[in-house]
Amino acid sequence: MASSGARAGGTDGTDWKHREKVAVQYVTSVKYKNAMKRTVVYHGMLGVTMLATAVLAGINSLYVWQALWIAAFPSCLIGFRGIMKNNAKLLLVYKIILMSCSLPAVIWGVIATLGFVPHKELYPIAGLEKPTQFLVPANDFVIYFLGATSLMSHSFTLVCISKLTHAWDVTARKSKPKAQ
Repeated sequence: MASSGARAGGTDGTDWKHREKVAVQYVTSVKYKNAMKRTVVYHGMLGVTMLATAVLAGINSLYVWQALWIAAFPSCLIGFRGIMKNNAKLLLVYKIILMSCSLPAVIWGVIATLGFVPHKELYPIAGLEKPTQFLVPANDFVIYFLGATSLMSHSFTLVCISKLTHAWDVTARKSKPKAQ
């Protein structure tokens, strides 16, 4: 489809490949922002589900790793806000929360479900009464599936954050003087 405007002087219109290049940092930004939106939404959906289940079953039925993961769940809002506003500082906060709360909680939950470490109940630590049942599905496959997908999602989010902050870092793109 031809443009309706006048052509620049000295060109026959075949040099469009040289003029219409999108800078690499913008392509990278769009690519990883879209991927990270999906992982943050997945984290949010799991968090809402786990929080609703904890409220229905009783907060005293949580294991410590579940409480830690639920406590880190609101950080999804920080991550999503960082993506939408292209704010590297918010993404750094989200990255720190993921690395300090979410990833250890997921790893602890999977390892405890596998039987390598015991589950630690929250009720004695919080001074609550002993629950009649704990908030763990009857089938361990559910924990394995959710744990594995959460672990992959959180890990991929950390990769996306690193790529995005690098693409957004203006100082990294400054041209270095060429040695002669």
